[in-house]
Amino acid sequence: MSSKGIRYLFKSKQFHYQALRTLGHSIYHGAAPGEVLSVINHIKDGDVQNWHDQWIDMGKKSVNQAESSNDNLFKGNAFLRASNYFRTSEFFMDINDQNRLAVYNESVDTFQKALKYLSIKHKIYYVPYENGKMRNYYFPGDKEKPLIFICGGFDSTNEESFFWMGSALIQRGYPVIMFEGPGQSSMLREYQIKFISDWHLIVSKIIDASIMQDNALAKKKKVLLGISYGGLLAGRAAPFENRIDAIALFGGPFDTVEAGLFQAPVIARWLYEHNYKKAFNVLSEIKQFFDPGLRWGVKNGLWTIGGQNAFDFLKIATDFTQKNIHEKVKCHVLNFYGEKDIYVVDGFQDVMFEKAFPNAASYTLKIFKEEEGSAEHCQIGSGEQAVQLFVTWLNNCNLEDKK
Repeated sequence: MSSKGIRYLFKSKQFHYQALRTLGHSIYHGAAPGEVLSVINHIKDGDVQNWHDQWIDMGKKSVNQAESSNDNLFKGNAFLRASNYFRTSEFFMDINDQNRLAVYNESVDTFQKALKYLSIKHKIYYVPYENGKMRNYYFPGDKEKPLIFICGGFDSTNEESFFWMGSALIQRGYPVIMFEGPGQSSMLREYQIKFISDWHLIVSKIIDASIMQDNALAKKKKVLLGISYGGLLAGRAAPFENRIDAIALFGGPFDTVEAGLFQAPVIARWLYEHNYKKAFNVLSEIKQFFDPGLRWGVKNGLWTIGGQNAFDFLKIATDFTQKNIHEKVKCHVLNFYGEKDIYVVDGFQDVMFEKAFPNAASYTLKIFKEEEGSAEHCQIGSGEQAVQLFVTWLNNCNLEDKK
């Protein structure tokens, strides 16, 4: 049967996915479909400045709607949309753009206003790390449910975790802590602190701080949910933090270098593996010129992980992998991603995930299909399918409070 209608919002994979990402967050009031369609109608495919201008304009319109209303529910939802639109407007901004931090802070500010007007019970606190501080959002829930720690990934923000899974879990009564670490959110934008591969050091600090905020959390079973790249980080943290009872890899890659080389020509892999640095970088720069998605990926990698060029970035990123570490994971593991995931799906990673985590208490692997409407990265556009899988898995793990 031939397909009809629109499958992709833009020809560019990156522009399509990022627009769908924003639209997909409408299920938890992070967007309005009509507003998103209005915005993308004015965006020229591949024009990052145009992208920024259109989304930030819609963010400002949402703020104006919120501030002109006396209805707290409307105000809160409008601020949620504004937060997500500001996040989207910031996405392709140059890392040296002096306005980038201000745009991010607008996203944070409107998100926190939304929580206030929606009367969502929460507490915001900070955990020191090096010269910075990691922002945590604590949403208390039912006493009998396990505590869910949520961290984002390679490009998401702490506040966006609310739209990925946080809101859905809060509505279902789970206590939730959304946190940021090095390489993410304000830790990167305000303090210039990059990712570290020893993610357990961050998770341990976050768990310690959570118990200081609420002593009752010490006895709770603890689940670490990593979104996108956060899934890889969760897998790296689990073997070294025994207070984690379960981890969920929500669209996380198996290996950073393999994921990066998958998007490159075959000759690029050969050049990289044989240490032809100059030739590799020349080829990378040529491909980046014609591929805005790759160009963004390399720049974001240099910003969040390090290096002066694509070759350096991949060398530094070698430690960001599940290789030689997934065998050490002893807790319950859920791994789920879509078959059209532009960041995770390739021959190497598919094979590795099939046989990963052999010593886990349990290992559940789910690949969402195109016919289910949930094949995109992190099941954007069909988020409730991912939520249902996660909640069902939690119940099957029988995670109860420690006595």
